[in-house]
Amino acid sequence: MKKQIYEIYWIRAIACLSVVFIHSLTRTYTHYDVPESTVQLLQTIQILLMFATPMFILISEIISSKVYPDSLPKSFFKKRFQFLLLPYLLTPFLYGLYHLIIKNASIEKVKGNILDDIFLGAWHGYFIVIILQFMFIHWIYIKWFKNISAWVMLSLTFAINTGYLYVANYQTEWLPQVMQEWLPFVRMPFIGWIFYFTVAYYVGRYLAELKENRKWAFPLSVAATGITGYLMVKIFTSGTYTLLSSVRLDIMFYTVSLFFALFYLFSFIPKVPRVIMFISKYSFQIFLLHYLSFNLINLVLPEMNIKWYALSLFLSGVLGSILLARIINILPFGKYIVGPIRSKKRVS
Repeated sequence: MKKQIYEIYWIRAIACLSVVFIHSLTRTYTHYDVPESTVQLLQTIQILLMFATPMFILISEIISSKVYPDSLPKSFFKKRFQFLLLPYLLTPFLYGLYHLIIKNASIEKVKGNILDDIFLGAWHGYFIVIILQFMFIHWIYIKWFKNISAWVMLSLTFAINTGYLYVANYQTEWLPQVMQEWLPFVRMPFIGWIFYFTVAYYVGRYLAELKENRKWAFPLSVAATGITGYLMVKIFTSGTYTLLSSVRLDIMFYTVSLFFALFYLFSFIPKVPRVIMFISKYSFQIFLLHYLSFNLINLVLPEMNIKWYALSLFLSGVLGSILLARIINILPFGKYIVGPIRSKKRVS
């Protein structure tokens, strides 16, 4: 059995819960008539949780780099096609069925939404496209870039990533017209995430060495997280730049700092609680299905206090997605729709 990366279970669970919480807050302040000050407060919380999607990219490549540092097995791309690409293509049909059967939407509208989701990345599963790109780039790294200095690769990809995010955020007129008109086309190209990937690639390769530095690296990463998080919130709340998205330049600095802070923090904890293992096990399915769980729970929720509504959405997004995943995985082909349920003994 491959050696476990126990810190990953914690970080994966936190990222997963953060995604659900972000979207439950959005549903809440759009469902209720709340003061603008309350909306700003909730959005400030959301901006602090926007590390979630890029954190999944970091996690994915750390595992690939740790498990496959020099070569890939023959089944590598086949499994990624089966359990990443197929869920990306098939999960939108579940949402389509909900709108067709429950909401009585027309077949034409449902068909249009499904096609938009698949070909335009118009749904939250767009991150799968990013990870699939990096599966191929991982192969390129171990084939041609393995012997290049880490500092050279980190510096180069930092410059590329920073340049792209600067343009995407502040000079959008430099982008092709289709990217200016459709946000998913801005967030899906790998160059918008290449620095995350490169950091993760070297974390996976030098995991043991990084842990040896935790006595001084942990407080440094905590300080970096505090500084970058403060500046990000300051920029957001001041109105200087109010895009509520993970495709922000300041999110990159914040997320990488936070990753190391969490990684070093959990490296001091020798045992992973069962609840963390459980959430980590279903993280992919929770990510895919939590919006569907929101939709279903909304059908039966009575009128309630806004706080209880937000909590109900959050819990349904987590627990409801797990239940749906288990039901779907009963089907012989269910694992190709929402991915197989992760074994506790595996790290990926």
